[in-house]
Amino acid sequence: MSERNDDARALFRHEARTILNHVVGFGELLAGDAGASSAKALREIFGKIGKAALALRQPALEYVSSVSEGAEPPDALRRQVYDRIYDLISLVQAARRVAPKGDRAVEDIHKVHEAANALADLFEGSVSIAAPHAREADMGKASAHISGHPSKPRISGRILVVDDDAFNREILARHLERQGHVVCQAPNGREAFSILSEAPFDIVVLDVMMPGMNGFQFLEAIREGERFRDLSTIVVSALEDAASMARCIELGAEDYLPRDFDPVILKARIDSLLEKKEYKRENDEALRRLVETQERLAAELRDAASYVRSLLPKRLRWRGVSADWEFIPSLSLGGDCFYYHKIDENRLALYLLDVSGHGIQAALLSATIMNMLRGLSLGGVDYASPSSVLSRLNRSFRIEDQNNMFFTIWYGVYDASTKLLRYASAGSPPAILVGPDGVVVELAGDGPVIGVDEGATFGEFDEAVDSGSNLYLFSDGLFEVRTKAGKILEWSSFRELLEAHHRECIVSPACLSPIKRIVDSIRGLSSKSLFDDDVSIVEFAFDGYPRDTVS
Repeated sequence: MSERNDDARALFRHEARTILNHVVGFGELLAGDAGASSAKALREIFGKIGKAALALRQPALEYVSSVSEGAEPPDALRRQVYDRIYDLISLVQAARRVAPKGDRAVEDIHKVHEAANALADLFEGSVSIAAPHAREADMGKASAHISGHPSKPRISGRILVVDDDAFNREILARHLERQGHVVCQAPNGREAFSILSEAPFDIVVLDVMMPGMNGFQFLEAIREGERFRDLSTIVVSALEDAASMARCIELGAEDYLPRDFDPVILKARIDSLLEKKEYKRENDEALRRLVETQERLAAELRDAASYVRSLLPKRLRWRGVSADWEFIPSLSLGGDCFYYHKIDENRLALYLLDVSGHGIQAALLSATIMNMLRGLSLGGVDYASPSSVLSRLNRSFRIEDQNNMFFTIWYGVYDASTKLLRYASAGSPPAILVGPDGVVVELAGDGPVIGVDEGATFGEFDEAVDSGSNLYLFSDGLFEVRTKAGKILEWSSFRELLEAHHRECIVSPACLSPIKRIVDSIRGLSSKSLFDDDVSIVEFAFDGYPRDTVS
């Protein structure tokens, strides 16, 4: 193994010095021809090429010496060598652009170009010679130094070079392979399509003037193919007229470079395209995961919403009392809930609460409170006493323990034997009681919202309920809406609307309950098709109305 390594280093040393001599020798020849050249721009470039070739000699020899001794060249030296090689290549490309056809120096320019590329190729493969057990990470770091961005990871891609000129294909392929890309070659458009059908590629570097299928036809064909929508194309052509450039760009090419392109520009463009593709891939993957998460969350929310709705009471027929309701959450889950249940043979508890906000947190707290109330699981409470219930809730659900959420509640107890309604309220809108004679009474309490003041008290009030009366409980989301006129619906207007639909339903044999009419009417007044907040409304009819809704 040691002898083979020694032979490889000796061969490397010999080839490196030979190629370096070619670089410096032809560079000096060009510098010597500078005085004889008639073009001022060319004289300046030839002089710079000679200086760049000489400047490369010493660091390159140090690099060769380090590898020959079995040591990996220092990062600083590696960076210096590659920077100077690519400076030289850039100057050679500039000389090729300005050198007139037939100038005797063109051949020397080409020889310097070939020698510089060969030296870069040779140095690229020197890592394994200097350190046979070098890690791949170290090789990646060396490539990063060449790019001029040591801390930025290199993005490599799969690139297809399509050109009918074998020399042009080879030059392009060597540039791209040196940058770490996987490169395939095709001599014409049809063969390029054959290659694309067998393997995926990121970028096509395309010539325009080709027999059979030219570059324009190739661009048209891939634009029509759905499978190639993520394929980027860079045109490299000797055609430098604006019409050809414009047509290629119109057909979807990302860029159009002249045949004597600067390799630094090509590299920058390819790196940019690959970075965009990687960014898009990451975005697409993030979007896919987001969609999956949203779909899973939506399914869970639908299940949770179904559960919350299953907790709501059935329509009621009990001791001459009927109940109907409408529940419209603003999102998949709402913070409103309401319920009614028997306390004993004669008394019926009825309540509506509204948790601040809406969505998952509000729904969880709302469901928790409702389950405790309907399960009679609040300890030390007289459920027939509204003030007792509200006081206990106020102590149990302090705002600092509920992620700063609070709630309002209207709680009443109807005694069928005495036809008396006892109620209390904690920040809730007043209930509306409509008597059989059409007289409207607002049943408002005096307590604050639940959870803010642990020492708050809640007054208890009694109201006689005559036969033929109707009681309406509702959350503030029903009436706190912005109308099409741009104003918030006033309480008095809401009350008038409720009374009007109540009267219409009384005289209409086909109307079982006005609550849907009330909701639809307010929605018609609103500037939005959907309510901003959760909406709940419950109607209780005492003796004979509504007529046999749901048992």
